[in-house]
Amino acid sequence: MSYYKDLLTDSVVLKTTSGFDSNDEPKIIAQEEISCKIEFKNTLTISSSGQQLNSSGRLFTESVVKVDDIITLKDKDYKVINVNPYYPIDSSILVINEVYFA
Repeated sequence: MSYYKDLLTDSVVLKTTSGFDSNDEPKIIAQEEISCKIEFKNTLTISSSGQQLNSSGRLFTESVVKVDDIITLKDKDYKVINVNPYYPIDSSILVINEVYFA
């Protein structure tokens, strides 16, 4: 049972990627619908390579998400540019991920 179940009221399709194919398109290895909480807000964030990027929004989820994965929301694809895990003080098992996408 999810600890944050009542807060994660939205859902998106997460496409997990692994590298690129011969056409420089991301290679999708898995696709699943995940529960999350979405906030659309343009924000300046730091990417995994240290560059400043403008994000379209962020979401919070308990699912495992990594940089360069693809999030599909209302038939539009967004690329994950930054992931920040948050661990509660009382337990390191329940993790919520803050995911920035552009």
